[in-house]
Amino acid sequence: MADVNTVAAPVKSAWASKINWIQVISALGTCATALISSANLPAAQAVALTASVGVVGDFLTGVVRTWFTKSVTPGSVGGQ
Repeated sequence: MADVNTVAAPVKSAWASKINWIQVISALGTCATALISSANLPAAQAVALTASVGVVGDFLTGVVRTWFTKSVTPGSVGGQ
């Protein structure tokens, strides 16, 4: 008999995680934006643009994690 606090969820590889890929792309996008914008824009605009790219990545992570995640990775449930 299942515990009332138990939820069945499919387990998939961390490589298939949408959240992991959003974070990787966001980090790369933030770094690329910082490098490119610092050479082409005034400092205040470069900082604002770089911060905006990071915030968008964090926002997308929250949206995907909240409404579009129906599986878990082994690491998130204590598996190998």
